[in-house]
Amino acid sequence: MASATARAHAKLDGRVARAQRLREERRAQVLDAARRLFAEKGYHATSVHDIIAAADIARGTFYLYFESKRAIFGELLEGFFTTVSTTVRRIDTSAGASPPIVQMHEGVARIFEILEAERPMARILIREAVGLDEDFDKKLADFYGRVAGLIERALRTGIAMGLVRECDPHLVSWCVLGSIKEVCDRVFVIGHERVDLPRLGRELVDFNMRGIFR
Repeated sequence: MASATARAHAKLDGRVARAQRLREERRAQVLDAARRLFAEKGYHATSVHDIIAAADIARGTFYLYFESKRAIFGELLEGFFTTVSTTVRRIDTSAGASPPIVQMHEGVARIFEILEAERPMARILIREAVGLDEDFDKKLADFYGRVAGLIERALRTGIAMGLVRECDPHLVSWCVLGSIKEVCDRVFVIGHERVDLPRLGRELVDFNMRGIFR
């Protein structure tokens, strides 16, 4: 009797696990379809109907997972914010750490690798998220503010170590961030040619650190 009960519970648990796995796969399917469409057509030009058709699901299935197009857009951006943010690290000045310039090269290379692997999300982040609504404008400003803050601290560290000229680190951090955003826009949004990303990262850092004069 106990064995039969155990088997029944195991069978039920198996069905629950399969149902959960199916829900997760279906949800990921919707997210993938929306990601492609937002990148190709733009957020405003994409309708819920477009997402439903691309994901090959029923309208009711869509609303089981997301209450609106805005909700799915928000989840995509939140996930991408988190992924990119985890690659942004402070310069390590402790004994035995790599030289700051090497750490900067590596940091930019990590970000470029993510953007290259997630070109649709790069397009969405750079082009579609701006001006969506007040809440997302604030999140975007907070994200870029965090990046600028890390650049500013790196500049202050560089000045203290004699590696960076005397400057206003706060203002210069935005100049550096602006050059990074422009490069990302040209390479990952409007660009179609293959680019040597490690080399691009080194050139970007070296340009911001040394300028163009000998």
